[in-house]
Formats: sequence, structure tokens, C-alpha cells
Amino acid sequence: MIVADFSKSAKGFRMRIKGHAGYDEEGRDIVCAAASSLVYALCGYLLNFKKGSFSVNELEKGLVEIDCTLDCEDYLQLACLGFYQLARDYPNHVCVRYGAWNWKMMP
Repeated sequence: MIVADFSKSAKGFRMRIKGHAGYDEEGRDIVCAAASSLVYALCGYLLNFKKGSFSVNELEKGLVEIDCTLDCEDYLQLACLGFYQLARDYPNHVCVRYGAWNWKMMP
């Protein structure tokens, strides 16, 4: 299962993604592909438009943490919404946790 944790951090906000969806075998898993796309798109945007406002740490295979400053909250919320939609559609394969962060846009 992919677990997506969204929380406050010392720098502002943190997104921590861990695991494998287990929907299909590695390399053929559409749920993992969707989750990876969300992470790659967020990192690509931050790298190109928000230099210095974030850090990415791939701690091990299947575990990544992204720390963002307060001015990146909207972009992290977009990623969170994407993970929420994946969890809604694939509840046995994706779990989203929001920590102490109160997301106004989450249903």
C-alpha cells in the first residue's frame, strides 16, 4: 500500500510518500504510476518555479519526503488532492493521512 502523509514541518509543510500500491506487478502497476506522476509533476514544478523553497529526499526505494516553505502550500494541496482521489478510487492500495494540517479543500 502507498501511504501519503501530509503534515506541517519545521520549514512549512511536508509530503511523505511510502510504499508500493500492490495493484499489479512492479512495472505494470497503474496505481503506482499515477502516484509517481503526482510526485514527479510536483517536483518538476517546484524545481522550475520555486527554487530554494523546497527540498526532496529519497530516503530509500519507495520512500520520498518533500519539505516545502509556506509559499508552496497550494502546490502541495494539489498533490494531496491527487492522492486523495487515488485513495478514493483505490482504497485497498492508497492511504492518505493529513496530520494536524486542516485541508479546507478536502471533501
